[in-house]
Amino acid sequence: MTDKQIKQIKAQLPEGEKLNRIYSAFEGGIRAISRDGKGNEHRYEVHFDADDNVTISRK
Repeated sequence: MTDKQIKQIKAQLPEGEKLNRIYSAFEGGIRAISRDGKGNEHRYEVHFDADDNVTISRK
């Protein structure tokens, strides 16, 4: 992933969540994990458009 794509992921996270890690999932695709202020993890699927921009959706 590029720095631009990582910034796009961070910009889409809800307020109070911070990006923890990004990985290639065994099932296929890319996942992003964030943590909120209480330490809870939230999982997102990463989707790429035709211009290689990313959007995330809650898993």
